[in-house]
Amino acid sequence: MIKIAFFDIDGTSYLHTLKDSPNSTKVALQKLKENGIKIIFNTSRTYHELIELPNHFFTQSDALVCGGGSEIYVDQQCIIAHKLDKAEQDEILKILNEKNIPYRWTTALGDNHISSNKEEIKQRFMDCYGMSPTYKQHTDEALTHLLYFAQEQSIIDEIDKLCTKSEHLILGFSNEITAKGITKAHGIKECAEYFDIKPEETVAFGDGVNDIEMLKLAGIGIAMGNAPHTLKTVANYVTEKIEEDGLYNACEHFNWFLERG
Repeated sequence: MIKIAFFDIDGTSYLHTLKDSPNSTKVALQKLKENGIKIIFNTSRTYHELIELPNHFFTQSDALVCGGGSEIYVDQQCIIAHKLDKAEQDEILKILNEKNIPYRWTTALGDNHISSNKEEIKQRFMDCYGMSPTYKQHTDEALTHLLYFAQEQSIIDEIDKLCTKSEHLILGFSNEITAKGITKAHGIKECAEYFDIKPEETVAFGDGVNDIEMLKLAGIGIAMGNAPHTLKTVANYVTEKIEEDGLYNACEHFNWFLERG
């Protein structure tokens, strides 16, 4: 029996062309909630990058896993934060600064800033999240999440070699760094433990390559119809696209809307 459901946000439960969740998704979330299933949104966005989301992402969620598993929020309070290895973090930032590679840096103390004042970088965030972090140069703060914008493979490879105590997720348009072992999948583990729920009682929905481990870990992994083939191959079930009521249809397929006795 499923007791907790994890949802990626962008492309899974939030449709950018609508700047909202499809109505069927809202209905599905409400029905799951009424059936006693806990709702967790699990995203690579940091907590500060959620501010322009519709209110139901906050009112319907029991927790928020942010920054690719680096932070977990319950009742708007950060209950778990995983910091990068400080020495390794400083080596990575030294390279990024020397090569003038822009990055977004986040701390457990509430900092969420971009290192560049370029309009191009701000616009990337505006296009994705409807907001842009403020411009501020990093000094010596300990980070929980680092997102950098490098296109040259040689630079990405150089960063990758440094990440012996960090996770380095290469996404192409941007790349993210979290503490060793900290991923969206690890966020599932920590939330399940927090709510005293077994791994086999979890379901995860996703649409991106950064959801692969999350879907593999969950009791049931569901790929959206708009997901790449690499994600669909590891899923237990592939539903329709987000705009084709995929989230709602998957829940209906597994009979999660039926009242529990």
